[in-house]
Amino acid sequence: MFGRDPFDSLFERMFREFFSMPMGSSTTIMQTSRGIQISGSGFMPISIIEGDDHLKVIAWLPGVNKEDIVLNAVGDSLEIRAKRSPLMITESERIIYSEIPEEEEIYRNIKLPAVVKEDKASAKFENGVLTVILPKAESSRRKGIRID
Repeated sequence: MFGRDPFDSLFERMFREFFSMPMGSSTTIMQTSRGIQISGSGFMPISIIEGDDHLKVIAWLPGVNKEDIVLNAVGDSLEIRAKRSPLMITESERIIYSEIPEEEEIYRNIKLPAVVKEDKASAKFENGVLTVILPKAESSRRKGIRID
């Protein structure tokens, strides 16, 4: 085969466009099929996983300390706020390249596809990955309907 694979250039363009967004800019992403809407600012990739009785939100927060994270859940929304600390370098070092912004305030407001039980939520932060488990409210759970 001669020339370049067209999928390679498509992937490269998508990667460049995703990571060339100004890190402090506001972003809004909407997925209408499940009613998810995400808004906020800063570098925080998010994944949302739905189970029959819970929602799991995974947020990648490199360079953030557990103490610098604030979580709030109300009804069908989840708010994640964090502050990234500056890189620890010595006087004889200097940063010549970094894809992670320093001293950045990060924010996401996520409209979830279901109402959740805020008081039963749990969260774990390990190796820069925040995992939030949100049990669905009874009205949001999938229920089978018996046919007579």
